[in-house]
Amino acid sequence: MSGNLIINSLVPPTWNRLKVNEYELPLPGTLQQDTAADAFKTAGAGTAEGSLHIQTGCGKELSDALKEKGIIPKQILIKGPELVTSKIDYSGDAADVICIKAEEGQTLNILTDITSSADKAAGVLQILIEAAKGSVVNLSQLVRAGRDFTFVNDIGVVLEDGAGFNLSQVFAEGGRIISGYMALLSGEGSSSNVHAGLVRKASQFIDMNYVMRHTAPSTRSETYVSGALMEGGSKTFRGTIDFVKGCAGAEGAENENMLLLDDTVINKTVPLILCDEENVAGSHGASIGRPAEDMLYYMMSRGITRERALKILEKASLDSAVSYISDEKAREYVSSAIEGI
Repeated sequence: MSGNLIINSLVPPTWNRLKVNEYELPLPGTLQQDTAADAFKTAGAGTAEGSLHIQTGCGKELSDALKEKGIIPKQILIKGPELVTSKIDYSGDAADVICIKAEEGQTLNILTDITSSADKAAGVLQILIEAAKGSVVNLSQLVRAGRDFTFVNDIGVVLEDGAGFNLSQVFAEGGRIISGYMALLSGEGSSSNVHAGLVRKASQFIDMNYVMRHTAPSTRSETYVSGALMEGGSKTFRGTIDFVKGCAGAEGAENENMLLLDDTVINKTVPLILCDEENVAGSHGASIGRPAEDMLYYMMSRGITRERALKILEKASLDSAVSYISDEKAREYVSSAIEGI
């Protein structure tokens, strides 16, 4: 590994004793490309060269580094609402920049299934999405890479008038996950909805930076994160709702529900609401702690062992995100894939 990048930066930074302002990523010196693009081809989508200039959650430093390393953006051509399932398996250090455009009034349903057949490798997937007036993009993501794999999942979305983006993420496996998401709600009445479920155990780690930037009137955003931590697992979540002047009538909500299943875990949460407009509504709620003993007692009184009861609660953290997947085929695919977790 060579060269460290500063990504997932909190803007503005806060008191840094807990080390939550940013994440320092060691990026491999050499990166293969077209792993994801080829997977989309296999799924039946067309590809072409083409780039979009869109801010992402991980930030400009990562985008610049990918450009310097010669990673060529590929535009993915999707014609209609039929689900496109892209199975992306990383066999070594690799990176892709994927660009998707939803035309006016179009609905797109996309599923990315991330796995790895390489140990101690890193994969970078940057997805840039432009949603035209009245379009809807439903993106579902399943991450179940190996325990020694580092996966960087970076998303940037621009939403025009009345456009909607629905993101469902299930982080089931993968040793180290860095996930960034930025939605620019630049069109009146546009909306962004995020539901993420995660399980971190056996010293697995996830660092998340999700930004909802409201710049147009009557925009809506919702972010919901559910998860379970155990066996030395750790999580950092930065959630920012940014109300920019001119977004009167905008609403943003952020909620988090985290189960801490033993004393070895680390959970860091940084909720942030920035406001430069008067007529807006922003909220943050969090429920973080151990499962209620009376609930565990009830389950055990029905013949379920404590270990099995905790396993059920762990799985429920992922099922919560799965339930919000709008496309039925995608929902069934992800539900079946995590059945044994």
